[in-house]
Amino acid sequence: MKKFLCGTIAGVCAFCAVNAAAENEIKLPTPNLKNNVSLKTALEKRKTTRTFSNKSLSELDLSNLLWAAYGQNRPNGKRTVPVARGIYAVEMYVALADGVYKHDLGDNSLKKVTARDMRAESDGRKMGAKAPVVLVMVADKDAFNGKAPQYIAMEAGAIMQNIYLYCAGYNLNTVVCGSFNPAEWAKALKLPANKYVILTQVVGCPR
Repeated sequence: MKKFLCGTIAGVCAFCAVNAAAENEIKLPTPNLKNNVSLKTALEKRKTTRTFSNKSLSELDLSNLLWAAYGQNRPNGKRTVPVARGIYAVEMYVALADGVYKHDLGDNSLKKVTARDMRAESDGRKMGAKAPVVLVMVADKDAFNGKAPQYIAMEAGAIMQNIYLYCAGYNLNTVVCGSFNPAEWAKALKLPANKYVILTQVVGCPR
């Protein structure tokens, strides 16, 4: 009887652990950008918009957005942004209503780092509070041995523009933000001392 109980309890614990892991991870579908949007059209439509609908983005929308922002576009692992010395110094996080997730480029999944809704921390004006998504760029200040911080800024700027162009081509609103509280983000994301949030960018459907 004791063996049966122990086996049952172990099975329940294992089931709970698997369920907890599943709740803390979102497996994104393979990116699939179907719209044939010309570069000219995307550039003409590229703009900052500070109003957003609270309509959610689909998992495919998120996958496409992250690929456009910072995804691998060649078999050799190179990405959609230029970087100095072949060093990628930025990691992408996604703030949703149920918490903040880190994007794992390897298996294209989102792994939850906090259950706190941080969207209102996008900037001092709280523009992301009711938007479905805030993309968060986390930089590694040690990527170049603490030297040449402009390289990291260039990389973040390229990611920012990729997001703008994707949103322009797929009828989404976006605004990049710099007036956020970096200490609040570092605390929520449990960032080590060498990492910091360099930019946030709100994304959502037109209102």
